[in-house]
Amino acid sequence: MKRKKRRVSRKKWWVVFLLVAAIPLFYFSRRAYRLISSIHEVNTLKKEILILKAKDEVLRDRIGEYKRGNLVEAKARDELGMIRKGEKVYLIREK
Repeated sequence: MKRKKRRVSRKKWWVVFLLVAAIPLFYFSRRAYRLISSIHEVNTLKKEILILKAKDEVLRDRIGEYKRGNLVEAKARDELGMIRKGEKVYLIREK
């Protein structure tokens, strides 16, 4: 008796090929996604660092003003009506 040679159809070969090719594609696409998201996160954090450095500089300037007393005196004059010794106060009435 002759044995029949079973021939694998082309469709089955394509399915096997696609399955074998899909595994590295999924792996590398996941790695690429992680890389892109990491780059995006680094850029976001760099922008946040710049913003925080600017805020830090503003706060340091404000601390320096308080230490010199300029800001405290200006606020006391404007909000509390402080006057120095020897100054004259003029009151203006609103109509």
